[in-house]
Amino acid sequence: MDRTLARVLGRRLMLSLLLGAAFMLAFSEIAYRLMRSPDERGPQVIELVIPTGAAERIEMGMPVPAIPDDMVFVIGDTLLVRNRDVVPHQLGPLWIPAGGSASLQMQRVDDYVYSCTFQPTKYLGFTVRTATTWKSRLAALWYGTVPFTMFVFIYSLMVRPPAEMKRMFE
Repeated sequence: MDRTLARVLGRRLMLSLLLGAAFMLAFSEIAYRLMRSPDERGPQVIELVIPTGAAERIEMGMPVPAIPDDMVFVIGDTLLVRNRDVVPHQLGPLWIPAGGSASLQMQRVDDYVYSCTFQPTKYLGFTVRTATTWKSRLAALWYGTVPFTMFVFIYSLMVRPPAEMKRMFE
């Protein structure tokens, strides 16, 4: 291959890489901002308060309005359950005495269903996800940039082939 052609192709490949990276960065950032969910955050302490009278409402088959049916956590979150009721409650492995509190650290990605004494259904389900980090966002950017760069490069050769390349096929 001619050195001039190699130089032209090298420049075009670098330009394709720059265009591909810029496009994928813009596309990725816009998509991330439009589609991110509330669990796209770092680990936190999430407090769940069992209000006074929760046991009475459960006995009557009524839900406790302050307590959600399902919750979403990220790895590293801590669920802190505060019991303001006059009776003790249980959530899976947690025993929460009246007026007391207990905590549960979220350590694995999974969907959990725990037995629960402060829900009329007698269970509480929650999901633990991996938090989106700058590393995972960069990995997604890289995985999109490489194929898009190759597409732009090949398309540029088809639409506007270098003069040196045309001469090769004449």
